[in-house]
Amino acid sequence: MTNRRSAVFIAATLLTVSIANPICAAERMNVSGAPCVGAVERADGPGRGITTAVPAPAAVVRLCDGGWRRLSLRDGVVVLAGTNHRPSIQPPQGDDSAQLPDGDATSTPDGSLAAWLTGPTGIDRHDILGDAIEATGFRVVRSDGTSSDYGLDDDAVFEDRRVRLVDVTGDGEDELIVVRSDLDRGAALAIYRLTEQGVEQLGATLPIDQAHRWLNPAAVADFDGDGRVEIAYVETPHIGGVLTFLGLGVGGLSVEASAFGFSNHAIGNRVLDMAAVIDWNADGVAAMALPDSSRRQLQVVTIANGAITGLAVIAHQVPIVTAIVATDFDGDGDAELVYGLEDGRLVVLSR
Repeated sequence: MTNRRSAVFIAATLLTVSIANPICAAERMNVSGAPCVGAVERADGPGRGITTAVPAPAAVVRLCDGGWRRLSLRDGVVVLAGTNHRPSIQPPQGDDSAQLPDGDATSTPDGSLAAWLTGPTGIDRHDILGDAIEATGFRVVRSDGTSSDYGLDDDAVFEDRRVRLVDVTGDGEDELIVVRSDLDRGAALAIYRLTEQGVEQLGATLPIDQAHRWLNPAAVADFDGDGRVEIAYVETPHIGGVLTFLGLGVGGLSVEASAFGFSNHAIGNRVLDMAAVIDWNADGVAAMALPDSSRRQLQVVTIANGAITGLAVIAHQVPIVTAIVATDFDGDGDAELVYGLEDGRLVVLSR
């Protein structure tokens, strides 16, 4: 434990030096009518359940009056276009498998897999996601209608809202990423895979080693340009969050870079997506945008050089409270960042 924390401290020092001289500045795009915004989401719903290098096709916002609107670009100005309901993915009709209340069903873009958390329980009582109900299992359904269930023993829960579907091994098959919390030892990031026999665990981080300590997955992408994806998450995002990039190799999961001072969740909030993948400095390598620990700064970071290095910092007077969505408004190949602040302001950034 001591060695791990020492390595984190060194990475955090490098980050502070680099952020002071950001490589790229951000331009705030004009938003027509300055709407009061309560939420920001992908227009296609939770999708895989985690942000990847593929930008969202569009973003939608929930206005403070409760209505949903789609964002689009007109003559260089972001406008609200039409009315939309909250995007969502529904389990197959008649098959909710005791779905977690207020949980998200997720699906691959081709519809080959859908998944959701099951088995609601109140045994953990951490309330980190706004209530005391967590899951004891999940169900995965294939496009041919066959399904597989996975359940935990009574000493752990899935302290999460969704099952994330993404290929982290590079074999062309999607794995499943979920936050599993041991009642006595806290959260771990767990990865599962589908086999002919059902679901089996592929790998997991060690629990945080204290009850009621949590982590939140942030993104999956090739963040260092080596051809293999990394899994990014923030450990304890409410108390000095540690941003960690994991690689998955023949020896299992290993930490490739980590640093203190980040957050991608507000305690008691249902929003899990306060992070976005974006090629900020156009070097062909994925970077990530997420808040600092106060959530009053958006930081864009890269690990292309082997350590967490800052590319940009955008300061706000109030915290970021919504999901952060990367979407290409104008079709020029460069994604913009969309998110909302605690005072209801909508922020749209381009590099």
